[in-house]
Amino acid sequence: MNERTSDQPVRMTIPDMAAAIVAAAVAAWIVIESRRWPAPDFVGGPAVVPLLVAAVLFVCAGLLLRMALLGRSSVVETPLQATQSRRIAIMVAATAVYAGGLEVVGFLPATIVYLAVFTTVLGLRNRLMLVGYSVLLPCGFYLLFALVLKVPLPPAQWPF
Repeated sequence: MNERTSDQPVRMTIPDMAAAIVAAAVAAWIVIESRRWPAPDFVGGPAVVPLLVAAVLFVCAGLLLRMALLGRSSVVETPLQATQSRRIAIMVAATAVYAGGLEVVGFLPATIVYLAVFTTVLGLRNRLMLVGYSVLLPCGFYLLFALVLKVPLPPAQWPF
């Protein structure tokens, strides 16, 4: 009998192949959907960034698939523990709440709270770093996208 125990290292070949296929499918979907958007006469347009993201995703999927096929996938030394499972569940729930509440609350407040929760769950304990990351980063993104690039972001729904 050649049964695997839970404390033996596991090579991530099959999960890497599956992730590469899913990433390539998502990239293909991005390309298909972004081609439906109106193209202005000048260079660029609304599809440029999604097409760049799709290109990077295709490259990453190809590299991941290549590593898996060559047998060079990562090895997981220890199985997922209960505390890690809890962290993952909290991060998934926080992401779902963020996605659902983004339009209701607005980009800045929702993103600040989301990043504060996310980084705390990941283990960031330095309060200055936590505030800097969760407040300054969304403000920087807001300035870049809303003011410089003129991309409309969900406005804040302030109670006053």
